[in-house]
Amino acid sequence: MTHEKSKLNIDCLLFAGNEILVNVDHSYREVVAKAVQIYMEQAVGLPSSQEPLITLDDVILLQKKGQFTSYWDLTTAFVMYFAEMLPPVPVPTFPSKFHIPGLMAYLQMAGGNLRISIDTLREQRDIAQLAEDVANAGGGLDGAHQTLTRTNRHMLVSSGEITKTNVLARIFQELYLGTTLFEQTYSQPAFVVHNEGLYEQETLVIKPGILAALSERMPLGVISDRPRQEIEQSLKTQQIDSYFQTIVALEDIKQGQANPVPDAWPLLEAARRLSSSGKHSAYVGANVGDIQAAKAANDTQMFTAIGCVVGTPDKSALREAFEAHKANIILGHPNHLKESILG
Repeated sequence: MTHEKSKLNIDCLLFAGNEILVNVDHSYREVVAKAVQIYMEQAVGLPSSQEPLITLDDVILLQKKGQFTSYWDLTTAFVMYFAEMLPPVPVPTFPSKFHIPGLMAYLQMAGGNLRISIDTLREQRDIAQLAEDVANAGGGLDGAHQTLTRTNRHMLVSSGEITKTNVLARIFQELYLGTTLFEQTYSQPAFVVHNEGLYEQETLVIKPGILAALSERMPLGVISDRPRQEIEQSLKTQQIDSYFQTIVALEDIKQGQANPVPDAWPLLEAARRLSSSGKHSAYVGANVGDIQAAKAANDTQMFTAIGCVVGTPDKSALREAFEAHKANIILGHPNHLKESILG
């Protein structure tokens, strides 16, 4: 396909998958809230509660103000925060052979006698203050590590393989994928969650006609720190996969020994694949980290940073954050891309 130059002289256009293309309020964001609660109840061993420990608004607040781009990192930060609210917990002697059920059992043994409840944690939480502190420390998981001391950090088991040692990511993936798809993906029975995956609750944000018009004028790509299968599944479910010529996903980032957004590498790799190296690319995102990635990529080749004020009830705060990080273009919705780019 021959692509003409766009109104802004852009040779290719890259999208953040979540919030720009797909609404994840009831998939990834709900997974964050549920994963935190399940972890505190079933892994740490606190008495269960019928009321949610954190709400969707809490998730959005920490994500946006705390400048998180990864939902795994966002979930980890919440668990770190609540672990620090617990009384001191003895360090458990973990089993010599690591596996998810065993690790959860040892965590429960360590935390099972705590005289604190989910309801108490809910009453004492201050997510607005947490988000502000994380942002002031630089944002994202690094900012959370700077903000939160290491009290009870041994109660956070969130590293290694999902099939063997990463308890928090295991809960997250079971919730998102659901029993059937999780077992197909990881060749293991679901251990914690036994229901349909929350990925089925995703809806389309951008109008397909906008993508069709844009794809007629330039190649399009998607950037994500999620596994490739999840991104492809989302695009196919929403029937927009045919508009994109490339996807840079978690596997590509690992293979390139690089870091995800807000690092520039995923954007530069997508631009390279679309044969626009040294030319002019643009990246559209809904988070501060997306703007940071595009500005960093601009140090290597021409990149326009486009921020969309979506995915949050506090649109003015997000717009101000985009302005503070010097976004080149700020839009109220991804549907406005057609006028802004094509005229």
